[in-house]
Amino acid sequence: MKIVIVDGKHEADYIISMYNNRKNDVIVINQDEDTCRYLSAQNNIPVMRGNPTRMSDLQLAGAENADLFIALAESEFENYVACKLAKKFLGAKRCIATAINPKNVDAFRSLGIDSVMSSTYLLGEQIRNAATIENLIRTLSLENDEIHITEFRITSDMYICNQTLKEINISNIASVSSIVRNGKGIIPNGNTKLLADDKILVVTTHNNSNKVMKVFQRKK
Repeated sequence: MKIVIVDGKHEADYIISMYNNRKNDVIVINQDEDTCRYLSAQNNIPVMRGNPTRMSDLQLAGAENADLFIALAESEFENYVACKLAKKFLGAKRCIATAINPKNVDAFRSLGIDSVMSSTYLLGEQIRNAATIENLIRTLSLENDEIHITEFRITSDMYICNQTLKEINISNIASVSSIVRNGKGIIPNGNTKLLADDKILVVTTHNNSNKVMKVFQRKK
């Protein structure tokens, strides 16, 4: 399967790691030079610096005839334009875009984007179901809201701070896929300890998202 991933950082990192295997041809385009280096180093693949709203950059990257085209930019407009170019002119079979404003989800779909994900909408749902989420940075849903990817910041007053993933024991409901510590990425294992100021990426299912939130809300 040919998968094109444009822009984004930690969301892109996780999606790349999920699809980066011999069965898939993963093409990554990003506008930020530092992010290009980060994604390339984390996943051991080439990352092209380019503007996904430019046809010439998409063609240069080899984005034609993608089975899946994923746009993760902070700009909804850029995501829409990139997906439309991929769909209309480059033969993309399926396009997924992120949208900050949940009101634009239906509009984007009506304009031909196959799947639109609003992290703001998902965050709103979590706010209604959670007492405190000051340590939640952002969240993203995939596969029609079945998979949630959430970025948390670890603070010193959290119960899980200075504990190993083995001690936290959430493997039955979630997976900590990566940690950013002092600007450097870490792929954790059971013996990895969570420290204050770590930014971690947690992957869970829709059904377990509230359980995960409770783990990260617990204070010492």
